[in-house]
Amino acid sequence: MSRLRTFTVAASLAACLILAASATWAQEALTAKPHASGAIHVTRGDVELAMIELNAHGPAWQHVSQEIGTADFSVLPDQNGARFVGTLPVPGAEGGAIEYTQSVTQLSQGLRIEYDLAMSQTMRLNGLQVSINLPVGQYGGKEVMVSQPHGDPKIAGLPAEMIEGKTQIWSGQGAKVEVGQGTEDAITIQLRAAADVIVQDLRQWEHQIFEIRFPAIMEDQGREVSAEDRFHLDLTVTFAAPVTLEAP
Repeated sequence: MSRLRTFTVAASLAACLILAASATWAQEALTAKPHASGAIHVTRGDVELAMIELNAHGPAWQHVSQEIGTADFSVLPDQNGARFVGTLPVPGAEGGAIEYTQSVTQLSQGLRIEYDLAMSQTMRLNGLQVSINLPVGQYGGKEVMVSQPHGDPKIAGLPAEMIEGKTQIWSGQGAKVEVGQGTEDAITIQLRAAADVIVQDLRQWEHQIFEIRFPAIMEDQGREVSAEDRFHLDLTVTFAAPVTLEAP
């Protein structure tokens, strides 16, 4: 796997999608570029639209990004995606790590991403989640709509200006999250089943991003996990234009 590979959608399908969208705006194709760890940056030219990553919080909410992890990369058997098998060290866990297998499958306008997670040892976690990080410059002033398993969808605004002391914009159960619908920056996140969804403004911590978080663990007192524990996270992320998945 020393040679860089690019995964592309079928040319005819991509052409149809571009033609269908031309009535609303001239779309520029997007690129999904994985980091060596498996974290994925989605860009339109030089503009980043999203960063998708596994991440965790050790004791006392010590955060670790997937990009701190190390992984082996391989191409999926059908040549339509990538697999990352890696470890993510957990701060404050005395050598503990999250062991992950991540598969990324190319779709016409997005990605399907699955994570199978195991623990290297007994340790305590405050958080374990997949996050979609959205730059404030692109999404400030846009809306988030969360489809719920029961009841009407909930809509929340992503504030253009930081509201002092307000970090959590929305939380609850959701099966689908839509951001910036009707714009060229639109993103839809579809879960296999309804799960907890947290929408946060991270400017309070000097990060110029909004976070859409899908937690497997999120507990103030922490949760003890062991080598026998397993977690599976599965989501589909689609955009308003065709996406090309590159190799790291």
